[in-house]
Amino acid sequence: MEYEEIKKLTDAELAEKISGERIMLGKLKLQHGVSPIENPMRVRSQRKLVARLLTELNDRKHNAGAPNNVAEKKESQKPEAKTKTKAKSK
Repeated sequence: MEYEEIKKLTDAELAEKISGERIMLGKLKLQHGVSPIENPMRVRSQRKLVARLLTELNDRKHNAGAPNNVAEKKESQKPEAKTKTKAKSK
């Protein structure tokens, strides 16, 4: 599944897809543990797919309240101007 396809999924579809892919990963691991599967790279690709899905879900959670405009992001990330204060010596 391409990243662009993942981005098009809704949050509910994404959560459903994650649970389904995790079950599939568990089954693959079990099959591979019992007897070697024909293509062991399937386990790796399945694990990476689950990671991609989780990454997208977490990005959506963290960016839910974030501004959509890049200029707004830059403005909100600018540090406030600090005034220098001189330490008093006795």
